[in-house]
Amino acid sequence: MTGLSPASGRRTPDVRTSRRGVAFGTGALVAAARGDRRVWALHRAALAHGLVPVVPAQVLAEAARVAGASTALEHFVVGTEVEVLDRERARAVASVADQVGTDGLAGVAVVELAARRSLAVVSDRPHRAAEASATLGHDLVLHVV
Repeated sequence: MTGLSPASGRRTPDVRTSRRGVAFGTGALVAAARGDRRVWALHRAALAHGLVPVVPAQVLAEAARVAGASTALEHFVVGTEVEVLDRERARAVASVADQVGTDGLAGVAVVELAARRSLAVVSDRPHRAAEASATLGHDLVLHVV
């Protein structure tokens, strides 16, 4: 989100919602694999602004399972950081999923990543993302696809 600067009338970043980058959820990756122009535009805009999009490894695995063998998905993840699932991340994601009452670990993983690294989220599940974000006490910036 942006606001108008009273002095200049120019758009300025809203410090309450500014983020250091973007994290893509499973739905966003599946949409990219299917050629969704909005998701590709967000991806290109992030890269053009020097921001490296981030995808948790389990999100990439779930998207590959859903989308199947997809050249578009392979192209989409070029230039992204795929964050590995280590023991610490696995415990954090499992804890939040347990608190939220979901078995959707990939969706929780992208929100946990966003909270930890101050990233915006691109997802197709706003309610689950909002629940996980509230559990983490994180002010979620979400782009729904």
